[in-house]
Amino acid sequence: MGYDVGSRIAELREKRGLSLTALAKLSGVSKSTLWGIERGEVVPTVSTLWNIANALGVTFGELITYDIVVKEEGVEVRLIEREGNREVYLMRLEGGSYRRASGHANSPVEVVHVIKGAMIVGPVDAPLFVWAGKTARFYGGVDHIYMAVGGEAEAVVTMWYFSRPARRRVWYVDTREPARGKYRDLLSPEGVRSEKLARAIKAINNRVAHDDGSLLFDVLSSEFKTLSGEPTLPKVVYKSVERLKGVSAEKATSFERNIDVIRYYIYEPLHPGYAEQAVYVAYELERRGVGEVISIGCGPAYHEVMLKELIPVDVKCVEPSPFFKQLSPVPVIDGVPQGVNAIISFGSSHHIANFLKMASEKLKSGGVLIVSDEFINDYASEGARRRNVIKHHLGYLLDIPLVSYRDEMLSAYNASYKNLSLSLRILSRVYYEVYERVKTELYTTDVEMAFLNFYFLELTAMLLGVAYIEERKTSVERFISEASEVGLRLEAHYKVYSTGWGKAGAGTHVLVFVKT
Repeated sequence: MGYDVGSRIAELREKRGLSLTALAKLSGVSKSTLWGIERGEVVPTVSTLWNIANALGVTFGELITYDIVVKEEGVEVRLIEREGNREVYLMRLEGGSYRRASGHANSPVEVVHVIKGAMIVGPVDAPLFVWAGKTARFYGGVDHIYMAVGGEAEAVVTMWYFSRPARRRVWYVDTREPARGKYRDLLSPEGVRSEKLARAIKAINNRVAHDDGSLLFDVLSSEFKTLSGEPTLPKVVYKSVERLKGVSAEKATSFERNIDVIRYYIYEPLHPGYAEQAVYVAYELERRGVGEVISIGCGPAYHEVMLKELIPVDVKCVEPSPFFKQLSPVPVIDGVPQGVNAIISFGSSHHIANFLKMASEKLKSGGVLIVSDEFINDYASEGARRRNVIKHHLGYLLDIPLVSYRDEMLSAYNASYKNLSLSLRILSRVYYEVYERVKTELYTTDVEMAFLNFYFLELTAMLLGVAYIEERKTSVERFISEASEVGLRLEAHYKVYSTGWGKAGAGTHVLVFVKT
C-alpha cells in the first residue's frame, strides 16, 4: 500500500509545485512522515491521508486505489467506487472503536448506510444513531465521528463533494421532570427463617441499610444513600478496580463483543435495584425449600454470592464467557443438567435465544424457574418498543442524582413521546460525550467518574436495545405469555424496582414459574 499511495502523493505534490516542507506546513503532517510515506516506508493512517488530501485540494479517493485498505485504531476504510463528485467506501469498525475526523475541505455530504451492527456518526455536536438497515446523512465539512456501539459495525459511506454548507442547528431543551411510576412489591419478614434475609427485607421496605461487611449490605447501603441524594460507591467497586487492573478480556461470546465486560464487572453494582433482586429470589427459594440451584448467565456472580449470604443454598453457574468464568467466585459448569429442580437467572433471559424453551426442557416436572430481569412497558408497534426501551433505561439513570447530563437526558426522555428521532439525536451526543470522559478512566474510584462509567454501560444497553442487538427486552405480559406456551405456569410476581407505571410496567421484576 505504501508505494502506491506514496507515489500518488508525490505526483500530486509535484503537479502543484509544492515542496515536502510546504506540504508539511499545509497538512500538519511532519516532513519526515511525508518523506517516509512517499518512499513507501511509512503506512499512513486514515486521518493522515485526509489531512494530506485537504492540503492538496483533492478528495480522499484520489489518493488511494480500489485494492487498498487503510487502517487506523480499529477502523478500516476501502474505496469501492468513484465517479464524478461521488466516492463510495466500505467502512469497518471494530467493537468499541471510534474515529474523530476533521472537517473535509471539499464540502462533502456524507451518507452512511449501516449494513452490520450499530454506529453513532455525524457532526461532533449533533451525531446520529443508526443500525443495520438505517441511513444517516450529514455535512462532512465540520469535525465528525464514526463510533461503533457495542460490537463490530460495517457501513457503506457515500461522499458527495462540493454539495452544500452546513445547516444551522436548533437545539431542543425540555427539562421538565416527567411523572414516573414508583410501584414496588414489599415482602413480609414474618415467618422467614434466615435472620439475615429477614433483616434484608426490612432494609428494602424502609430503604435504609447498614453495611455489615457482606456484599449484599455493602451494595444495598450504597444504593440507598445514592437514591437519597448522596452518590456513594460500594466497597466492591474499589475492590474490583484493584482486582481487574492488568486483566484482559476476550471477545468470545456475543455479550463480550457488545458489552465492555471489564467495565460491567466493576460498575454494574451501581445499577439501581441491583442488590434487591437477590433478596426477592432468596425469599422464594427459602419459601419453597430449594437447597440447590443452577444459575444461568451469572456474569460477575455478585447476585449468586448474595444468595449464599442470605440463605443456605448450593449455587452452580452456567456461564459461557471466558472472562467471567476465570473470575467466578462460585463453581461454573458447562451446561444445565437434564431434570434439575430449580433454575434461576439474573438479567440473562433477554440475552439468551429461546431462554424459556431451554429452561423448560431442562426442568423436571414441578421444577422451579425464577427469572429476575428488566422489562419494558408493553407495546403495539416497533416504534413504541423503541420508545419504551429509551424511557426504561433513562428511568434508572434519572434516579441517580448526578448533575452531569441530567438536562440532556430529561430532554431525550420528554422528546421520546412524540419524536423518537430527536430523542436518539440527543442521546447520541450524550453517549459520545460520556465516552470521551470515561475512555481513559476505566479504573477509577472517583465517585462521579465511576457513575459515568455506569452511564456508559446503561446507554450502550439502551442503544443496542433500540436496535434489537444483544439487548432484547420485552414486556412482562409478553414474557409470561411466552412462558405459558412452553409449559411454565406463573406462581409469583414481584416488581422490585420501577421505571414505569403499575405492577406490570417497566422496571426490574422477579417472576417465579413452575413447570407443569
